[in-house]
Amino acid sequence: MPDALAALAGIGVLLALSGCATPPPPPTANESLPATLQSRPDEVLQEVVTTSHGDENYICRRTPPSLANLTTPPTRGVAADGTQLLWAEVGSESMLVDANGESIGTVVPAQHFLAYDGSYVIGTPFAETQVKPGTLTWARYAAKFDAAPRPGEGRFANVSSIQRIDTTGGLPLQPECTQEGEHLYVPYTATYMIYRTKGEAPVASLPSTSAQNTAQVVALPTH
Repeated sequence: MPDALAALAGIGVLLALSGCATPPPPPTANESLPATLQSRPDEVLQEVVTTSHGDENYICRRTPPSLANLTTPPTRGVAADGTQLLWAEVGSESMLVDANGESIGTVVPAQHFLAYDGSYVIGTPFAETQVKPGTLTWARYAAKFDAAPRPGEGRFANVSSIQRIDTTGGLPLQPECTQEGEHLYVPYTATYMIYRTKGEAPVASLPSTSAQNTAQVVALPTH
C-alpha cells in the first residue's frame, strides 16, 4: 500500500509539473522587426513554423582577412600570409514543425525549404540583422524559385518570402578552427514566418481544377 501511495504521489507531481508548463511565446510581430526584415505590403502571412532538431552547419576554411567579416577578431590561427582558418557557414538543417506540433518538412543548406507533399521553395538572402548577440542572425529570404507536384498546389507552392526570427544558438563558440575541411554542427532554434503574395490561395483552401476553370470563365469580360 505505501508503494502504491508513493506511485500515486509521483504521478501527481508529474501532472502538477505538466500543468505548470507554459506555451512558447508568440513570434516577434512583423511591425517590430527591423525595417529591412519586414514583409512587403502586398504579402500576407501564410504559416508559422519552428525548428526541431536543428543544426547550423559549418566547415573549416582558410579565409583571407578581407573576407572574414568577423565581429570578434581571431586570437590564433593567422598564417604568415594573413589568411586564417575560420568556421565558414554552410547553412541550416532542421525539421520544420507547424502550429499543431507536426513535422511538415525540412530546411537544408542553401535556403531550400522542402515540404513532405513535394512542394518546395528556394530562398535567396534579402537582408539579415544581428538582433541578439551570440545567436544566429534574423533574416529575410525572397523566394528565388518554388515548385509543386502540380502548378499552384502544395504547402510551399505559392511562397513569396520567408523570415527567420527569434533565433537561439547556432554560432560556434570561437570563430577559429584548426583542421581545414573539418565540419561543425551547432544546435539552433528559430521561427520561420512563411508569406505569400496577396491573392494567392492558401494551402488549406486551394480550389479544385474545375473550380479554377469556372472562376476564369466568370471573370471573362462580356461584350
